Amino acid sequence: MGKGGFGIGRLGLWWQLRQAAGQDGAPVPDIPQGAGPLLLVHVSPDARVAFSQVQRRLMRARPDLRILELGDPSPSAAEALIRAGPAALLLFGSDLPPGLIDAASRHDLPVILAEARLAPEDAGWTLRALARRELLRSMRAVLVTDPASHATALRMGADRGCVAMTGPVAEIRDPLPCSEAERSVMAQLLRGRHAWLAASVPPDEEAAVLAAHHAALAQSHRALLFLAPRDPDRIDPLAEEIEASGLTVARRSRDEDPTDEVHVMLTDGPTEMGLWYRLAPVTYLGGTLGGDDAAARHPFEPAALGSAIVHGPMTQRFATEWQQLGGAGAARQVADAEGLAAAIAELSQPDLIATLASNAWTVSTGGADVTMRICAPVLDAIGKAKP
Repeated sequence: MGKGGFGIGRLGLWWQLRQAAGQDGAPVPDIPQGAGPLLLVHVSPDARVAFSQVQRRLMRARPDLRILELGDPSPSAAEALIRAGPAALLLFGSDLPPGLIDAASRHDLPVILAEARLAPEDAGWTLRALARRELLRSMRAVLVTDPASHATALRMGADRGCVAMTGPVAEIRDPLPCSEAERSVMAQLLRGRHAWLAASVPPDEEAAVLAAHHAALAQSHRALLFLAPRDPDRIDPLAEEIEASGLTVARRSRDEDPTDEVHVMLTDGPTEMGLWYRLAPVTYLGGTLGGDDAAARHPFEPAALGSAIVHGPMTQRFATEWQQLGGAGAARQVADAEGLAAAIAELSQPDLIATLASNAWTVSTGGADVTMRICAPVLDAIGKAKP
């Protein structure tokens, strides 16, 4: 951008600060007590859940760290906060509070922007966009979630050496537990059979799941379905319906085993999910086909345990996680019951399963890596701060 653009950017920033000056007189937030370093933090509303994960990691690394969360204080309040001697300012999300950033810049306080999603209009020529350009230029590090935001940050004039794409902070979930002895016994019973899991299946999707299993049996006559109905009260009537269709059923509730002649193993509903995910190379997550995803399982559950994922188009409950899986080629989306049957039949091929499962595992465990990449420049700034 030419000097004229930067001049207009400074004018836009001056106007924002002038508007914020109307808040002068508001009390300065109390500084947390303690002898440890002080970190000022501003969190955008849509980034609060992700920040809680980063905050836990920071506190594990520096138990003496004092974190002060702020809104967008007036210029005079921001000045007072900066004079309190913080080690750094962390902006989490896409908001760029002008008072805080301007005061930090004037006092050479490191400013780190993380989990930033920048819109194309941020690189435009409106007064607001030019002001945001001016603010971005003072950042020590700009950590964005996606390639489009990375390109936008560069177009806004951020130093290329300061911009990095970390990806979004995904929720870190510990793998669901199971009895290893039980898993080992079950695995021996399967003896290489192709198995798949339909998890948390609502009644209106049961027919689609069974049709998909018939398609799997057409590809592999020893295929086994672990069926976990959402409602445990459906186990007995569902067993009768399946047997009436000509398939053999085993029920976990009766301690029956998935022997060679069994086509469908009915689980105890939502219990022991860690066991079934480990045994099934492929998982269909119920509720995503018919739109009843209110009680759908978290997609990182099977992903973290090496099970390839199939799902329908209704993914509102965990939209961010599904978007991450889809973007990484880590899940197979189907449109309807016919698509489910085709996907389950196709995913009897080990190489396809392995690719999906590996990609899904990478996404589900990537939250820890992203969190550490965000914490690194913060901890570096804290370590270099004067005591």
